[in-house]
Amino acid sequence: MTNKLPSVVVVTPTGEEVSSSDVQNDSRHFLNADVNIENRDIQLSFSTRQAMYDFAKSLLQESVYGKGGQKEFYPLAAESKNLVVDGVRMSEKSSRIFVFYEDE
Repeated sequence: MTNKLPSVVVVTPTGEEVSSSDVQNDSRHFLNADVNIENRDIQLSFSTRQAMYDFAKSLLQESVYGKGGQKEFYPLAAESKNLVVDGVRMSEKSSRIFVFYEDE
């Protein structure tokens, strides 16, 4: 399989590069987060590599420029369409994801 995603990632303070136009414009790119209560596993299921790539860019941008000590990813829908929030579109039934870090 040939991977067409760039191997060099640049993030800026504004984060404008986090969400690609592919993810913004094509609802086939999404993440479903699911928690298994019994064994405490968390499963992140990406529909495409591009969806995973944009999610990773969002985390990278936060790790470099974030100031709050936390980031939340959550499903958001309007007019029966799942929207992209912070670089990722999450499926409607997806669990929210909370990322906490030490804000130095």
